[in-house]
Amino acid sequence: MNNSVENPNDPGPDSPILMATIDVGAHAARMLIAQAKKDHSFEVLEDLEQPVPLGANVFKRGRISNKSIRLLCDIFQNFRQKMDEYGIKHYKAITTSAVREASNSDIFLDQIYHASGIKLRIFQGNDCARLDYLTATIDLPAKYGFRKKRMMVADIGTGACQVSVYDKGNINFTETIRIGTLRILDQMTATVTSPGMQELLTPFVSKSFNDLEHISYDLNAETLIAMGSSVRALARLTGQVRKNQKSLCISRRDFKKVFAGATKNSVEELTGKYSISHDMAEAVTPGCLILNYLFQVTGAENLIIPMTSTKDALLKDFIMETFSGGEDYFTEQISSIVKRLAAKYKCLDEYTENVALFSERIFNKLQPLHLLGHKELLLLKLASYLHKSGLFISNRAYHKHSYYLVESSDIPGLSDRQRHLVAAISRYHRKAFPKSSHLEYMSLSVEDRSTVNKLAAILRLACGLANACGQDIKMSIRIHPEVVTMKLDEGTDILMENSFLENDANLFNYVYTRKLVFG
Repeated sequence: MNNSVENPNDPGPDSPILMATIDVGAHAARMLIAQAKKDHSFEVLEDLEQPVPLGANVFKRGRISNKSIRLLCDIFQNFRQKMDEYGIKHYKAITTSAVREASNSDIFLDQIYHASGIKLRIFQGNDCARLDYLTATIDLPAKYGFRKKRMMVADIGTGACQVSVYDKGNINFTETIRIGTLRILDQMTATVTSPGMQELLTPFVSKSFNDLEHISYDLNAETLIAMGSSVRALARLTGQVRKNQKSLCISRRDFKKVFAGATKNSVEELTGKYSISHDMAEAVTPGCLILNYLFQVTGAENLIIPMTSTKDALLKDFIMETFSGGEDYFTEQISSIVKRLAAKYKCLDEYTENVALFSERIFNKLQPLHLLGHKELLLLKLASYLHKSGLFISNRAYHKHSYYLVESSDIPGLSDRQRHLVAAISRYHRKAFPKSSHLEYMSLSVEDRSTVNKLAAILRLACGLANACGQDIKMSIRIHPEVVTMKLDEGTDILMENSFLENDANLFNYVYTRKLVFG
């Protein structure tokens, strides 16, 4: 569900397609070229990687150096050349926290596009949560019990750590913590020994996670799942990693032994003994510090390490998105987190459940009129659950408070654009129509303003029906050139005599240029 994807409209029932994914991290730029099929099977044709010290630039100086920009422009020109050789038109290109935090990120993205024609999108923390879920459900054996236990998933990057808790496979929360292996290393001086590093940096790690412990989340978990290049390097220190192994599980006690061994060896010794790069050897101890902290706050007894890299997960995500037919494997998790938000803001009740139900029914029956698809229906349903969240703040102009709360919420699986749309749909479920004097509305593109108009009109109708009817009511809708007729089953004559549904239909009449008639 993101805008950087160039997608085929219809790959065909059995036709394989060529695609590419590009991942720009703190240490390197990577590209995979693969041939994929509708059954999600694929064959990697090219696996390219070029080292780039982006993280060192950004975390120390706050910006990407001109030298690194020029280097990456050259790399992306080579990537484009390779894509052209294969005739690839379908690609996804992302970059992570190193670029996200750079003061000159916009300039960097623009330079990359002009040099190569490749649109590079900044990956947010909630995007990481999506890939982490995909890895946990596809690459972890069922014996680990992801869908049966309570687990914390930690994606440890160079500049940030994405922490999510799942209970029997359903997401409870996800938060981005501004701490990573490179950011930890920046806190120490060059003279600190590996054993001294633990004593010096443990308080820094605890302080960085301090907010997480004060957001009233239940951090308890039976098992930790840790991802990231530093964690995969740590796995090699166990001596248990075999070729093509998909995952490794170690006990808390064994982790302590590995941690102790890591701090006793220098970076050079780790590099030589375990055949890992210098960068990864440096990252092992900071990664251990984060994991050690998470063991303490969760009470977990085991650590599971998937050996899946970001580039591998990104390719699988792109393949599933390409052949999904509009469905999204993460939809259930998005809905789960939104319902939890609704419960947090005291608006998850029978009424909102009915609003969501009526919204979907009206949306489906009006599809020939609005011509929207699965993604827009999801946005409508999310707004159905959150449109009254503003009452948590005040009942005065609460629709505006709803906009603020949705706009300020971190919803994994939704892009910033999609979150803006849900906020706007929620805001216009009552009172004034969308208009040019509303900055939050005019900041949207023309296409997105049209989507908000259509979905907000449906949401108003659903709110009216939920206030007056039970969810078992039968409803039919017929679309005519000048009118749309909505007929409810017997026993609703009194309802039709009242004027409130006509008021709820005013926005519909305005947006769809057809009068809604009840009868």
